Amino acid sequence: MRVSFRVEGDPKMGLGHLMRCMALAQGLKKFGHQVFFFMSEDSQQFCKPRTDWVGEILTLAYLNKQAEPKWLVQQCIRQQFDWLILDGYQFDHAYRHSLQSTEFKLAVFDDLNNSGELYADLVINGASNTALLQYPTTAPNAQLAIGQNYQVLRQEFLQVNRQNWSQREHLALMFGGSDPKNLTLKVLEAIQKLDPSMPIKVITGAAYTSLESLENIIQASGLEINHLHDCQNMAQELENTKLAISAAGGSQFELRACAVPAILVVVADNQLPASQEAANQGWCQVATKELGAYELAAQCLSLWQQPDLLQEMHNKALLLPALDGARNIVKLMSDITLANNGNT
Repeated sequence: MRVSFRVEGDPKMGLGHLMRCMALAQGLKKFGHQVFFFMSEDSQQFCKPRTDWVGEILTLAYLNKQAEPKWLVQQCIRQQFDWLILDGYQFDHAYRHSLQSTEFKLAVFDDLNNSGELYADLVINGASNTALLQYPTTAPNAQLAIGQNYQVLRQEFLQVNRQNWSQREHLALMFGGSDPKNLTLKVLEAIQKLDPSMPIKVITGAAYTSLESLENIIQASGLEINHLHDCQNMAQELENTKLAISAAGGSQFELRACAVPAILVVVADNQLPASQEAANQGWCQVATKELGAYELAAQCLSLWQQPDLLQEMHNKALLLPALDGARNIVKLMSDITLANNGNT
C-alpha cells in the first residue's frame, strides 16, 4: 500500500498526534508499505532530526482552511495513494467531508468522538473505553480499529526489558513533546524544596521552549539531575525508571509497555477517561490539572517512600502486555484495500 498521513506538531498543540502517526508509520514500513507525510515546514523541524523517523515528508502548500482539503485530495489521487490518515483536532467536520474520494480510503485517529460525522473508512482509537463512544453513529460505514488491541507504540517499545525491577533507581519527569503549561519547571522546583535523595531524569520533548530556564534551575540545584532533551531512545530510559511523573497523553501507553509505575497528570479533558482506566488497572495514579505543583511533588515523594507499593504497581503493569497495535491496524487496512481492489 501507499499510505499518506496529514498531521502537525508544534509547541502549542504538542507532538502527540505526530508521534502516534510515526508509530503507525513504523508499523506500515515494517510490513513493506510505503509511507508519506503531508505537513507544514514548521512541523518538519521536529521530524527530520529523529533517528527513528520513517516516511517521505511532503511539504504542505500554505492554503486556507477551505482550499487545503481539496488540494490534499488532488495530491492523493495524483500520487496514487491507497490511504490518507488524518490526525489532529483542527481537522473538523467540514474538512473531513471535503476529503471524500472514491480514489483512496480515509482513516481518522480519534479520541472522544465529539466532533461530528467522521466520514471515515477506518476509525482508530486505542483507548480502552471506546465501546462507549458510539462510533456507528458518526462513522456508520467505517471499520473500527478501537480498543487496546489497536494502541500504537513505536517499535522501540516492543523490545524492552520489563523485568529488571531491582536495577531501577530513577525518578523521571516527562510532560510531553512541548509541555505548554511548563509543568517541568514547576514540578522540578517543588520537588527540590522537599530535598529528595533519588536521582532524577528530566525528559523534555523537541518542542519544549523553556530550555534556558530549565538548565539554570538544574545547574543551581544540589540534586543529582540528568536532563535529556529530544530523547531518541525513550524506551531504554524508561526501562530503567522506577517512578515517573508524566503527562497523561500517549506517553501512558509507553510507560505501561515498560512497566513503569507512574503519576499521570491530566491536563486536558480528553485525557481523563483513558487515564482513569489506567489507574483502575493498578499500575498508576492520576493527578488532575487542579492539583498544584507542590501537592504533586508531595504525592510523588509519598509514593517513592513506599517501595512495596511501587513494586506492586510495577507487577500489575507486567500483567498487561505491550501489544503491537500497529500490526493489527496495518492488517485491517490491507484487508480493506484488498477488498476494495477486488470490487473495482
